[in-house]
Amino acid sequence: MSREPKRMVFDYANWERLPEREIAGFFAACDEEMDAVGVVVLAEAIAHEDCDAFVELINGEIRRASPIERLANERRIQVTGPTVYNMQARHPKFMAHIAYRPVIDYFRRFLGAGMTLYSCEGRVTPPGTGDGNWHHDGHERIPNYYMTMNSLHYLCDSNKENGATRYIPGTHKEFIPVADAAKREAKYIDVKKGDIVLFNPYLIHSGSANRTDNDRPIIINYYCRPYMKTEFNYPRMMSYVEASKLTDDQRRLLGFEQMMLEDLHELYRLGSCRKALADMNPYGF
Repeated sequence: MSREPKRMVFDYANWERLPEREIAGFFAACDEEMDAVGVVVLAEAIAHEDCDAFVELINGEIRRASPIERLANERRIQVTGPTVYNMQARHPKFMAHIAYRPVIDYFRRFLGAGMTLYSCEGRVTPPGTGDGNWHHDGHERIPNYYMTMNSLHYLCDSNKENGATRYIPGTHKEFIPVADAAKREAKYIDVKKGDIVLFNPYLIHSGSANRTDNDRPIIINYYCRPYMKTEFNYPRMMSYVEASKLTDDQRRLLGFEQMMLEDLHELYRLGSCRKALADMNPYGF
C-alpha cells in the first residue's frame, strides 16, 4: 500500500549557512521519499509574501501578453489555463528563483553539476479547467538514470478541489504504459501555500480540474542534463549586459557553459561570460 508523501520541514531560509552534515541528512530523507513515493514535498519552502509577489507578477504578464501569447492563452484557457513561458527572463525575482539552492542542490545529485534549466513557466489554472493528461516527465525511461527533474512551486493551498497534482502510486518503479496506469486509482498531493513538490520523473502524474471559484497559480521549474536541448536558447536571448549580471549558478543553469559559439563575435560577447574566457572580455565589465 503506497503511503502519503511526508511534508519535509527544514530550515530552507538559512540553507547556505547550514552544516554539510545537516544537509546530507536531509537529502537522505528526501531520497527515501523519492524512492518510496516518487514525490518529495518541501514544506513551505517559499515565504508567503514571496508567493503573493510571484502571483502578481504572473498575472501582470498575462494582462500584458503579446498578441501571439494572448491568442495562445485564449485557446488554452478552456483546458489548462494561461501559461507564461520564460519567466526567468521577465523579472529578476524569477531569475533568482531558478537557482533556489535547496532545489538545485538536490537535483544536481541526479543530473550532474552541469544541470541546466529546461524551462521556467508561470501557470494559472482558472475555475473549471486543469484536467490534464497522464504522463511521465522527460523522454526515455532508463532504470537508475534520470534525464530530467521537475519542481512545482505552489503559490496557494492546493488540494483535490482546486486542481492538485495527482499521481498513480508505484508507477515510478513499474515502467508500465501510461494507458495501463490511467486505469488505476490515483492519489492527490495535498499541499500548502509555499510548498515545493519535487517529482521522480518516472512517476506517472497529471494536473486535475479546478472545481472552486478561485484561480490556482503555480511556478513550474524543469531541469535537465546538460547535453539535452532546453526550451529556449537562453544565452542568445540575453544581451551582454544582462548576462554579465548573472550569478555563477544562473549562468550554469542557463547553459552558458554548454553552448556552442556561432562565431568570433559570440566568443567575445557570450564566451567571456565563462570564467575561463574572462581575460578575453573586450567590453571592460
